[in-house]
Amino acid sequence: MKLKYFALSVLLACSSPSFAQENDALVIKLLDNDRIGAVNLDQDKFIASLGLVTEYCKGLSDLFAPEQKIGILLTVHTSGAATYKCYSSPALPTAAEAKILNDLHAIPLEHTRLVDFPVFIAVHSSPETATDFTGFENPVQQKKSVYVNADLATKLQLNKEYALKEVLPVLTAYELIAESQYAGVKNFGKKASTTSFGQEQDVYAFTSKNPDYWRATMEMGAGNQLIPTTKIAALVAQGELDQAMKYIEIVRMFSDKESISAIYLDELKDRLSNFHNELSIAIEKGISAHDRGNYIKAIAIYNDILKVYPNSAWALYEKYYSEHAQKVALRQIEATDGEDWAKAKKDIYKHNPLYHMDVHASNGRGAYLIVRRQEISKLFKNEDQQLQDVYQYAMIASDLGIYDFAAQLFWLTIPYSEKDMQKDALHQYLYCLEQLGVKDLKANFEGDFSTIFKEIEQQKKKAMKESPIYQSMKK
Repeated sequence: MKLKYFALSVLLACSSPSFAQENDALVIKLLDNDRIGAVNLDQDKFIASLGLVTEYCKGLSDLFAPEQKIGILLTVHTSGAATYKCYSSPALPTAAEAKILNDLHAIPLEHTRLVDFPVFIAVHSSPETATDFTGFENPVQQKKSVYVNADLATKLQLNKEYALKEVLPVLTAYELIAESQYAGVKNFGKKASTTSFGQEQDVYAFTSKNPDYWRATMEMGAGNQLIPTTKIAALVAQGELDQAMKYIEIVRMFSDKESISAIYLDELKDRLSNFHNELSIAIEKGISAHDRGNYIKAIAIYNDILKVYPNSAWALYEKYYSEHAQKVALRQIEATDGEDWAKAKKDIYKHNPLYHMDVHASNGRGAYLIVRRQEISKLFKNEDQQLQDVYQYAMIASDLGIYDFAAQLFWLTIPYSEKDMQKDALHQYLYCLEQLGVKDLKANFEGDFSTIFKEIEQQKKKAMKESPIYQSMKK
């Protein structure tokens, strides 16, 4: 499936003389993502109503001398009146500015459907200097600045709101307008549009256990990551930023940079990277206290972090590590005791199933899985090996029983792999779906999957039993 979208800037250029011609001394700048116009706007009505505003502004260019520059920041909302701000250089008299704003407020404007849309209209300016007014701040950049300067708790809340109020509505709107033959996309979109992600939801059941999620994934064209990006946004809305980041890291590699989802993947990546950078600073303080032997202080630091962001696998791990060290120091337990780890890892892996640490194994299989988990850190060292590394990452995830992540990665590699690897990746993908309980989709492909899946399991067991770590546990 290919998404149909039109950049509003293109439509304006075709329909608005004031947009296309510099000699009109009028410049229109679209300050936010205009490529979602297909779902955010009734484009014909919006362009017509915006045309009334531009015609009014053209009148200002005739009314005022060429050296008088005027800027209008217009923000159209999903309901209520549009918001206007007026800028001028040299400064207009207060009465003149008030009249302009009153006139503009009298012009009826078509509402947006999903998210606010800011536009800047400049009179007697060039495209390069259109927004060069004292006191002007691009509202999109202003929003980013607010986020960057926020504390960790506020960043978490802003990320949830961004996913809930901006990303999910847009992505699900595109899913809902899919053509009828893409039943998986439409059904998944319907489910997403009726799920209240502002409340606690089971994203695993919504996506990983949902046949429509996987069918939709398969219906999208290579490079169009609309479906996994919806999953990522759902995870962010639920505050599961660790999991979301793991998906972002890989899905972005396979995302067409011109696609709708790529815009949100890039923004979410920037937001979550900033969040995790600040989180790292806080956790490092705990690690420093631990390294000085002050386990109680370290534990207190981790508890404070977890009050703000309870889903941090790293903070949960470091808390376990300091608590374990404290008990060993007080001779309450032996250093080799694994009881506390057995409890702690449930929460750690819940929030980041691919967390790189495992510290205790009681048998050969457990030791083998520790080594497999550690092997993740060896991947993605060479750009020329990225496709192979994604495949190996998927194999590790499958060995660890993280079948949803593994399936996503196997599917991503298929269009870009050699023929033999394509076949193997498809079989591994369908095997993972089988483990998730999604068993019907394999009927779309040829093969004796009962035999194929048995062979996959035999290969897994063989690799484990022949591994040095497994062999060493038998001695």
